[in-house]
This record gives sequence, structure tokens and C-alpha cells, in this order.
Amino acid sequence: MIDFVTNKDLLKFKKEFGFKKFHYVRILNLDKFEEINESKEKLNAVNANKDFLRKIFESNKVDIVLGLEKLEERDSLHYRNSGLNQVLCNLARKNNISVGISFKDILNSDNLGLLLGKIMQNVALCKKYKVKIVFATFANDFYDLRLSKDLEAFAKLIGI
Repeated sequence: MIDFVTNKDLLKFKKEFGFKKFHYVRILNLDKFEEINESKEKLNAVNANKDFLRKIFESNKVDIVLGLEKLEERDSLHYRNSGLNQVLCNLARKNNISVGISFKDILNSDNLGLLLGKIMQNVALCKKYKVKIVFATFANDFYDLRLSKDLEAFAKLIGI
């Protein structure tokens, strides 16, 4: 199993936590869409931004999109706003973009039940439209790391 971390100091702990590899990834927070084209990273992970969401999924420079479930604060009366829909899923499959789920966001969540419901809906949509899912810690300090078996068990729980 592979995990993604956002701090290079954590790369030395892969054996202790039962992972074959840790990959360092820099998560981009977009203020303007051109920042994706300027990135020199091998793996481009982007935090979802409501203003550029469609452009992010149409781009072929993005590899992982994170934080879709945190885009909408409130749900509609008739459906859950999880940040992902069938149009974005088709674009993600076409452009080989993975939907990322960060365990760090789950650990630090204020409203855990609502967040888990949105994540489970996104997982169901990704399965239906055959979009790749990346489930990792995306840890930036030692206390955000979890054992590989714990992540596997939680991934099964939410439907991955």
C-alpha cells in the first residue's frame, strides 16, 4: 500500500506504519487557474475550488483532486451537495484524474457525520462512473499518520 504525505520529514516512517512507499506530494491551493500550468511537480494534487472546479477536471495537468466534500457547507433540501456529480465524474475518467480522500480531513472534522455521508456519496459516484479513488493520510505531521491496516479497514467501511 502507498501513502501520500505533505511533509518530506515523514518519508522515513514508511516501515513503522506498514507501507511499501510514501510519496511526497505538494497540494496546490488555487487562487488563479494558471498556477497549475506553472507547477513543476511530478504529481499535481489540487484542493478543490468552487470557482475553477470545471476547469480543474477539464485539465490534463491535474492528477488528484482533494476536498470535494468540503466545497458546500449546506445541503439542499432534496439532495446532498457533495461537490461531485456525473458530469465531473465523466470528465475525471476521460482526463485520468483521481478523486482524493484525505484521512487528515476526517480526523480534524467538526461535523464528522455530514462529512462521512458526503464522502460515501462521492465514493458511490466514483464507482458508478469508474473514476479512480485515492485514499491516503496526506499527513503533514507525525500525529496525522495512521497504520496501513487502519486505512484499509476504514476504506472498506466507507465503500472503497
